[in-house]
Amino acid sequence: MKTVHVFLSTYNGEKYLREELDSILAQESVQVRLHVRDDGSKDGTADILKEYALRYSNMDVVFGDNVGYIRSFMWLTEHQEPVEGEYYAFSDQDDIWLPKKLNSAVEMIENDGFDGPMVYYSDLNVVDENGKFIRKANTWEGTITKYKLSVFIGIRGCTMVYNNSMQKLLFGRKIQKISGHDTYIALIGYWLGKVVYDENAYIDYRQTGENLSITGTSSKDKFLKNLVYVKKRMTVRANIHEDNAKEVLRQYGEEYPDKLGELKLVADYKNSIRSRVALLTNPRFKSFSLPIRAFNDLFILIGKL
Repeated sequence: MKTVHVFLSTYNGEKYLREELDSILAQESVQVRLHVRDDGSKDGTADILKEYALRYSNMDVVFGDNVGYIRSFMWLTEHQEPVEGEYYAFSDQDDIWLPKKLNSAVEMIENDGFDGPMVYYSDLNVVDENGKFIRKANTWEGTITKYKLSVFIGIRGCTMVYNNSMQKLLFGRKIQKISGHDTYIALIGYWLGKVVYDENAYIDYRQTGENLSITGTSSKDKFLKNLVYVKKRMTVRANIHEDNAKEVLRQYGEEYPDKLGELKLVADYKNSIRSRVALLTNPRFKSFSLPIRAFNDLFILIGKL
C-alpha cells in the first residue's frame, strides 16, 4: 500500500474535529501518516489532538503560535522530508472524508504516468453543518487552466493530493506572502508540472457559516459570501494573484526560467500601463466567460488583481 502524508492545520475546531480525524484515519487501501499543526487553539482542540495522538501511532501533533492557516499549512509542507513513492494531502478540520478518497487520488496519479510534479484535485459534496447534502461544487471545477488559476480562480485544498516530486519543490522553502496554501501549490503544479481533475466526489465539504471558503449553502448565502469576497479583494486580500505569481517566481524563477516566463505578466502587471495592457489583451489569460472577464479586468485596471 502507498503511504499518504496528510497535513492538517487546526484552530478552535473542537466541534467537528473528531469526525474529521476518524474519517482520515479510516482511509482504505493506503497507509496514512497524519501530521497536525495546531495554530494556537483556545478551545478543547488541543485535548482532542492529544487524545488521538496517544491512540494512533501514525499521527503526530505540533502545537504552535497563531500564525494563520496559510503559514500553518506551509510549515507542515516545509518540514516534511520527501520520500520517494509517497504522497501528500491537505485536510480541513470540519469535513468528512469518504473511505476511498486518498486511494482514488493515488490511483489516478499513478495511472496517468506523468514523470514530474503532479497535483490531483476533485469535485466535492457541499453539505450543511449537520452533514446533509446540498449540491456538488461549482461547475467550473474541471475547467481550470494554469492561466485561469493565475488571474481568477482557486482550488480547494481539502481535495488535493500530490506526489513526491511536488513535495521536493516545497520542502525546506520558506514562503513570504501568498493568498492560500492550496492555490499556491496548485499554481506550482500547473506551471512546473501537471494538474489532474477527478469529477467524482470523495469528501463531504461542510459549510457551517464560519468557513473561510466562499462556497455557499444557498443562492442567497452564495451571493452574500461573494459580496464579502469582493470587499476583501478590494482591501485586505487585494493583489492575491500578484502575490502568488511573485512568490512562485521568487522560489523557482531562476531554476525554471523557460516555464515561468508568462507568469511574469501577472507578477509585473502593475509596473506600467503597458504591463496592464499586456495582461489584459493576452488571450491565454481570458479563457472564461465575458461577465467574469469583465469582473477580472476591473481588478487588473485598478491594481487589485
